[in-house]
Amino acid sequence: MSILALDPGLTTGWAYHYDSGHFESGQTDFLETCTLVANLAATNHNLVIVSESFLITVNTAKNTQAPWSLELIGVFRYIAQSKLGRELVLQTPANAKKFADDERLKRMGFWLPNNRHANDAARHLLLYMASAKMLTAEQLRGLIT
Repeated sequence: MSILALDPGLTTGWAYHYDSGHFESGQTDFLETCTLVANLAATNHNLVIVSESFLITVNTAKNTQAPWSLELIGVFRYIAQSKLGRELVLQTPANAKKFADDERLKRMGFWLPNNRHANDAARHLLLYMASAKMLTAEQLRGLIT
């Protein structure tokens, strides 16, 4: 199973875990993100798409990135359902940040210096991998220490 985790926004962070165990991450703009997700879904039918969730609150109008995040989550949901036949996995920002702080990302080799959005996507990737029992006992021990 391959996993694509996303931190949607005007600049979107992405983190990709290949079937082989290889890891990559980066940041893209809105259109590049749509293309990336569509291309990965077209070439990998075992792909799971994980995204940071976004809740509309009374402060949403003050957040200029809100429309981008909501629109991208809709794109991710459409691709997951129509191209992969599965649901989009949503995770809260708080759960991802609590589970995968900067030190844990560094220990796992998921840290990308000076790329805040890519690192936020990597947090979602690591949380999903742990919840899906994809981490070895050794990796889990490394996260605890």
